[in-house]
Amino acid sequence: MHSCPKPLQSIRSRWVVGSLLFACSLAVSWVSACQVPVFRYALERWLADRYEVVVLHDGQMDDAFKANYKRLETSVSEATNTIVRVIDMRQSKDPMHTHLWARKPESHPSLLAILYPQSAREIPERLMAAMPFTDDANEDLFSSPVRETIAQRLSKGQSAVWVFVPSGQLEKDEAARQILEQEIVRCQQLLVLPTLEELELKDDEAREQAGRLRIEFTTVTLNRDDSRERYLMKMLLGSESDLATINEPLAFPVFGRGRVLYALVGKGINREMIHSACQFMVGPCSCQVKAQNPGFDLLMNWDWEVSIGGVKISDPLPDAPEEPVLLKIPPGRKPK
Repeated sequence: MHSCPKPLQSIRSRWVVGSLLFACSLAVSWVSACQVPVFRYALERWLADRYEVVVLHDGQMDDAFKANYKRLETSVSEATNTIVRVIDMRQSKDPMHTHLWARKPESHPSLLAILYPQSAREIPERLMAAMPFTDDANEDLFSSPVRETIAQRLSKGQSAVWVFVPSGQLEKDEAARQILEQEIVRCQQLLVLPTLEELELKDDEAREQAGRLRIEFTTVTLNRDDSRERYLMKMLLGSESDLATINEPLAFPVFGRGRVLYALVGKGINREMIHSACQFMVGPCSCQVKAQNPGFDLLMNWDWEVSIGGVKISDPLPDAPEEPVLLKIPPGRKPK
């Protein structure tokens, strides 16, 4: 892991490096340290956190409301990391519901609100989006072409997919894209996975699976004006308080089961920051407790267990003992 960034980098960049240093240096935990790379452990063991989809109404559930709700129910599968709640505002005393209800236009009798998972404590108000509950309100909410591409690539073993969001300023965008694509190739060449001996796998199938591990980073472009990706854009831009107002190219590394590590913004899309992110995701999973690692999960409709398969190279998270255990952080692999 690199040390502190250069002075010209943004406060966000300094915070990101500090967060990764903290996550990589956690020494107090109740789980055994392991050499399984973070990206693989996250894919196998970190269940995607659930979003809350809340439908608020004033008791007037007419035919249009019922049809819209039926459409919403139909679009939610068991593989979708979400919880759907229907709230009658005549009965709810919850301050959050009251706060959301205030966003409803007077001309509409109901509201659809999407909340980030409870674990996304860094996100203001946890509110991703709020809009009138109309017949197209939940279209593309749970799935979109870019999210399907991300899920397919991660399921097939890619270490991470970098989502690149152009700003619309051609010169800035091309410079940022070039740096990103060049650096992830360099990281693929420099970073090293643990050997089979270091993984200490006793099961033959697990050893065979581990033998197929590879370091691979790719990019996918997310255009801000793509209507099919409106919810993905809201998820990403809403993850920090000022992202939606910044007119700069953005890059988001996604790994595991759709976990976004953080945003790189403008000049923060540089070799040091990209390398730090890649090194973290490829490094040994010293702290397997998901909540103690940075990032948030995307809302997706994807059956990870089926796509990953039954053979895993990581051990399941054990039950926590009464007292924390002081662990020695395993050393990372030296670069080539």
